[in-house]
Amino acid sequence: MAPQPLPADTARPAASGGVGLAQRSSDVVVDGSPAQAVRQHFAQQRHDLGSASPMIMLLDPSRLWAAQVVHALSDAAAQPLQRLNLRERTTLRTLAVIERTVVPRRGSAPLRVYHADLRSAPGSHGLDPDAITCALAEGSQLTAVIVGTMQPQALQTLLQSLLAACRQPEWRCPALVFLVPPGADGLQQRILSQPWPPSLRVEVLAEPLGSASGVWNSVLAAWDHSRQQHALPAHSGPSPTTPAAAGADAAADPSTHPPGARRYPATAAAATPDLPWSAPLLARLLALLSRTDGLLACGVVDLHRGDLLASDARALPPAELALAARTLVAVQAAHAHAAAGGALDEVLLTCGHRQLLLRGLPGAPGLGLVAVVARAQANLPLLRFKLLDAEQLLATP
Repeated sequence: MAPQPLPADTARPAASGGVGLAQRSSDVVVDGSPAQAVRQHFAQQRHDLGSASPMIMLLDPSRLWAAQVVHALSDAAAQPLQRLNLRERTTLRTLAVIERTVVPRRGSAPLRVYHADLRSAPGSHGLDPDAITCALAEGSQLTAVIVGTMQPQALQTLLQSLLAACRQPEWRCPALVFLVPPGADGLQQRILSQPWPPSLRVEVLAEPLGSASGVWNSVLAAWDHSRQQHALPAHSGPSPTTPAAAGADAAADPSTHPPGARRYPATAAAATPDLPWSAPLLARLLALLSRTDGLLACGVVDLHRGDLLASDARALPPAELALAARTLVAVQAAHAHAAAGGALDEVLLTCGHRQLLLRGLPGAPGLGLVAVVARAQANLPLLRFKLLDAEQLLATP
C-alpha cells in the first residue's frame, strides 16, 4: 500500500528541533570532502537500488519547504527525526546536517525521505552545498527538486550542477521531478530542454507550493508515477520487442489481468516497413513540426511494432518519446481489434500536463507521425494543420 498523503492540518511550519518526537543523532567524521564522506557512508546500503530501501531526496535550493516536509512527516507518522552530522576530524565542527525520517507503509518497506539542512550547520560556510545534495540524490530512487521562485541565474546554476552530477558514474537515481509554480510554462520548457541522459526520467509538475502537505502530496504523486514507470521496460530507441509479443506474454500470465478483464489476443507481427524518404527530407519534416508552439517532441513511428524510426526530441528525453509512441500504437491496435479492423485517423491521449497525438501517413501504410505537446501551450488546430502540410511534403516526389 502506498504512503498516504498528509492532511492539511499537519502542514505547520516546523522549526529545527521543534518536533514533538525524540530526535536521533549520529556523527560521521570527515577527513576531506563532505560529499565523498556521504557517498562512503551510503555505499554499502545504496549500491544496488533494486534491493535498497525506497528513498526520496528532497532538493530545496530556496530552503523553504524540505525541512518542513520532513518534520511534518515525522510528526504525522510518529517517527523520530534522524540526523546525520558531518563533522571535521580536527576540530569536530559541524560541516553539514542531513535530516531523515521514515514513512511506514503497510505491506511494504518503509519510505525514507532525506534532505540536507545546511542552514543549521554552523561550520558550513564555504562548502559546496550542491556537491552534498547531489551525493545524496545519486543513491535515491527519486529526487524531487522544489524550484519555487528561483531567480533565472540560480536556476541555471542548479540545472548545470544536476546535469554534471547525473553524468557521473556514481549517479544511479532513475527519476528526477521538478516542482514549479503554476503557469511557469517557460520554466518548464527550460528544464525539459536540457540535455538529460536518456536513462534519466525527468518530469516537471506545476503545483501551488503553499504548504508542506501540498509539497509532500505532489512529491508522493510523482513517486507513485515513477514506480509505475519503473515497472515498465524503458526504451531509448527502436527495439525488437513488438506490442504483439508483449501482448502474448501478458496473455500467457493470468496474474496480469484483473478478474473479468477483456483480453486481446496477440496478432502476428508485421515486418518493419522501409522508410520511403531520404534522411534530409525527414529532418526537414520534423524541423517543420518542431517549431509549433507547445510541441515537446515528434517523430515517425512504425504502426505495426511501435518502433520510433526518426525523431526530433529537443525538449523531451528520447526514451519518453519512444514510450509515448508505443503507447499510442497499442491504443490504435486495441481499437482496430475491437472495431473488427476499423482504423483510426487520429489518436489523442491526455496524460496529465501532456497530450500525445498519433496520425497515420496516407501515402505510407504502416507509418505514422507521433507528437508530444505541453497541454497548457498546445495549439492542436495549428498542429493538425502543420501535420497536413507535412503529409503533403512527404507525398511530393
